[in-house]
Amino acid sequence: MARTSGYCPKHYQQVRRHGRLTPEREYRSRGGVCRVGDCHKPQIAKGVCFRHYQQIRRYGRLTPERERAYGRTGCRVSDCAEGHSSRGFCKRHYMSEYYLPHKQDTAADEVERAAA
Repeated sequence: MARTSGYCPKHYQQVRRHGRLTPEREYRSRGGVCRVGDCHKPQIAKGVCFRHYQQIRRYGRLTPERERAYGRTGCRVSDCAEGHSSRGFCKRHYMSEYYLPHKQDTAADEVERAAA
């Protein structure tokens, strides 16, 4: 295990590079909300949230055409209260619906090939 003087990797690198912790260089909330349309996330820099700030940094402007429409908020399974992860399911139900059946089919095919 590496000796990091009790710091997490991010803060250890700050100490190595600057000789001290540099909280002024970190992203933090400015106390307001994002100034972009319907976004209500906290401000990070230049009056916008982290997602919109990254759009300005990368593309030089806001890019609403690149944003996804996040309509789903919960799992598609009726009794599940978990949040949406992929294809309308939470992580657990997505894995049981899509990933695990594929792995089981692959394992069954390997057993059949070994028996032949």
